[in-house]
Amino acid sequence: MDAGPDPYAGDTSVMSGRGILIMMAVIVAAVSLLGFVFGGVAFGIGVIFGGGLSFVNYLWLARSTRVMFAENAVPETTATLAIKYFLRYAAILCLLLAIFWTNVLPVTAVILGLSAFAFAVVAHGVRSIFSRP
Repeated sequence: MDAGPDPYAGDTSVMSGRGILIMMAVIVAAVSLLGFVFGGVAFGIGVIFGGGLSFVNYLWLARSTRVMFAENAVPETTATLAIKYFLRYAAILCLLLAIFWTNVLPVTAVILGLSAFAFAVVAHGVRSIFSRP
C-alpha cells in the first residue's frame, strides 16, 4: 500500500526552531500582559524574566545539539555531555532558588515564563495538525 508522496519530504521548516521561537515570544508577550493586568507589575516582569530564561535555555540546548551532530564534531565522552546537560538545569535551578529566597520576583511568574517553551511546542504541534501542507 503506497501512502503517496510524503508532504514533508525536503521541508525543513517543519522541524525548524523559528516557529517555536516565534510562538514562545507570542506566548510570553500575552502571558506577561495578562500578568501585568491581573497580577501586578512584579508578576508581569517575572513572566518576562522567566520567558527570557526559556529563550536562553532553548538557544543553549539548540547550540549544544548542533555541536553534537555537526559533521566535524569532536567526540566527547557521554559523561561530559551528561554533565553539561545537567549543569544547564542546575544553573536555572540555582537562579530560581535565588529568586525564591530573595523574593525579588514571584517565583510562580518566573516558572510560568520558563514554561513558554512547553506551551509553544504544544501550540506549534496543534497548529501543525490542523494546517494543511
